[in-house]
Amino acid sequence: MRTSPVATTLRRSGQCHVFGDHIPLDDGLIPFEMAIRRIDDPALLCPELLKLVDPGFPARVQPGDIVIAGADFGCGKPHFQGFIAMASLGLAVVCVSMPYKALRGAISKGVPVLTGLPADPGAFATGDRIEVDFSSGTVANLDTGHRVEVPPLSPLLADVVTQGGTRGMLAAWLDAHPGMREPAATAPVEPPAGSV
Repeated sequence: MRTSPVATTLRRSGQCHVFGDHIPLDDGLIPFEMAIRRIDDPALLCPELLKLVDPGFPARVQPGDIVIAGADFGCGKPHFQGFIAMASLGLAVVCVSMPYKALRGAISKGVPVLTGLPADPGAFATGDRIEVDFSSGTVANLDTGHRVEVPPLSPLLADVVTQGGTRGMLAAWLDAHPGMREPAATAPVEPPAGSV
């Protein structure tokens, strides 16, 4: 499984991988044991990504591919190791719905997400080539010609994604403000008056 550099575009094309409803973060995207051990190394996480739901996924997925999912994608406790793996592969998500905390976690790691996909299982099949424009909300199946319009990614969230997530935003801010990279000078602490 090869990782992908941070994608800075909001237009993606790749193979899609179709999943159903209620895929949890723990024991869905990533084994719960990896979450509670706080493993955050993409080299360890990527081979386990979605393996419990689809054992063939880690061998089949390619950098830049797109996950198509049903309702409640990323449900459960907000452990975001799955999104770390997805970001390292340059993956994107288009789903029927996603809990707010999971959406926040995906965006913070730099994974673009569109929600509002109609629940139409026949529109996309694993292996189809699709193209997604996150700024317009257009999802096109290049193999079948099927096209869906969903609410676009907001400009604010799009900015976070194109900078590689919150760490990327912080790095860009520090580049623009190099003086903030230096530790703050601390004044010496004076003992309270009257103490020896």
